[in-house]
Amino acid sequence: MKSDGVPRTLGRAILLGKVAAWVACLLVTVLLGCWLFMEKSPWRDVFVLGCAVVLTVFAVSAWALRRASGNPDPASVYRALAARVSDAGDGGPRALPARLRGASALLSDGALVFYGAVMMLILPLALGVGTPAPTGKAAEIAAAGGVVRALPVESVRDVVRDRHKSGSTYHCTVTVTLPAADAAGSGRRADFRSEFPDPAVVGEKVYVGYAPDRPGLGAVGDNDRADVARQLSGRAMNNWWTGILASAWLFLVGAILFVYLTGRRDQRFPRRLRGDERVVRARISGYDGYGSDKQRICLDLSTGPVQLHVHADNARYVDTVGNAEGHLVWVPDSNRHGGRKGPHRTGAVFVSDAGWFVPGGLAPEYEQSARAAADHRASVDSTGEGRLLDLESGWLLSIPNRLMNVLLLWTLSTVVLALPVPGAAWRMVVGIGCTVGLLVYGMYLVVSDDSAAQRKSGSSQGAVGTR
Repeated sequence: MKSDGVPRTLGRAILLGKVAAWVACLLVTVLLGCWLFMEKSPWRDVFVLGCAVVLTVFAVSAWALRRASGNPDPASVYRALAARVSDAGDGGPRALPARLRGASALLSDGALVFYGAVMMLILPLALGVGTPAPTGKAAEIAAAGGVVRALPVESVRDVVRDRHKSGSTYHCTVTVTLPAADAAGSGRRADFRSEFPDPAVVGEKVYVGYAPDRPGLGAVGDNDRADVARQLSGRAMNNWWTGILASAWLFLVGAILFVYLTGRRDQRFPRRLRGDERVVRARISGYDGYGSDKQRICLDLSTGPVQLHVHADNARYVDTVGNAEGHLVWVPDSNRHGGRKGPHRTGAVFVSDAGWFVPGGLAPEYEQSARAAADHRASVDSTGEGRLLDLESGWLLSIPNRLMNVLLLWTLSTVVLALPVPGAAWRMVVGIGCTVGLLVYGMYLVVSDDSAAQRKSGSSQGAVGTR
């Protein structure tokens, strides 16, 4: 593939990727919140459809930027990213920079990817099973100024029992008398069919929605007032679906916070160097681990190899900047992390001679090995600033073309589902199909990436076999 356009468009791709990631997560949050909790109104239609359209604009912009870059292969993007954060010098040993900034991007980027991926699965399902506007009798009653009243049951007929795993429900046709609008007449009898946890009983009260000024429109009803109110108000989803999806949403936010806080614990490396850290010359020589265990970079020291646990794909680091030389920096008696059961590692950072750095941690056995060759004092440039080597910052150019096409198709499907047009059958097919398709493609990516990593680990000269 062509890659000549990467340096020219890399800055725009990084900026658009960062803005798109944050804004997309905000948009899907607003979209889902409006869909779940707002009643039918022009404002809800504007918010839902507007968010979907803006998501599509971002996806089309990303697709166009990739085309302008010549659809580069990922390796060329990673090399351009490394060149972007490297100093134009002789590359020899130099004083360490006093500040190491930007590592928090590894945490925020990971949280955004996780949140965005799960929301991409939830959103089309929510849009597909919901209804953008009241339909049928409920729509007519709502348009005529419908109200909800508790009225006594006068008769019950056509009772059908529906058995399921959690018990049974009953579909009944119920007759009630709708009060006259002026409260002076005898009212008008009306029938409705609804689902009840137990068969409706004559004399008990049920909640009925009707139009006082137009009783001829009939009625809708249920034993739950909130469900009748939802039918008239035009909320997109019933209480059951709202509860399920809202609970999944809250669980997702809790998982994000847990992962983020845990990740911060795992990034306790020296961020400001004062010169009293332990420093040893090191060279990136390979990696150990693949798939879900791809977090160990091998460094060669004068005393032998050590492993630095990093927070990104180790193979990408080695393929891009393998054999890079620099300093391994850590503070032995601080920046330790790990829970009661571990893993207990000392926060450390590899600072290259080119000016970029990779944060991580040293396991106790490797920290002891590195300490034997370390200097107690380091030369620090008080005005210097190290730049994080973040190989994911150019994700708009490095993700597979097929994934970009999937993202574009997803946004277009979201726009279709966000249209305020009723039609439960096709909406459900599109929504569920989109969610299932994303799940299948996601599993395919995981399996194929893991298989490729295993093949590469077995054949690459830079990789070290896992233990």
